[in-house]
Amino acid sequence: MPPTLAQVMSRPKPEDPLQEHITWYVKQKYRVVSQTDTSAQLVKPKSFSFVWAFLWFCLAVFGLIVYLIYYAAKKDQQVYLYVENGLVQKR
Repeated sequence: MPPTLAQVMSRPKPEDPLQEHITWYVKQKYRVVSQTDTSAQLVKPKSFSFVWAFLWFCLAVFGLIVYLIYYAAKKDQQVYLYVENGLVQKR
């Protein structure tokens, strides 16, 4: 029987295999930067929103400048997963 939508979207439990955790994060638009048998580092790149930029521009041209500064200062999200005592931990 195929998995339900709730099973696909739910976050894996700590006792689930590392690969299930990696797959879940990849579905959330993370990229695998490095991976070993017991750890993985994933990064979610920052994204530029043309909608927000346009709304800020409509509000005032100054608002667009504020959004561009915000975007430039924004950092990529990083996740480090590792297996410890048979459980997947996140740092």
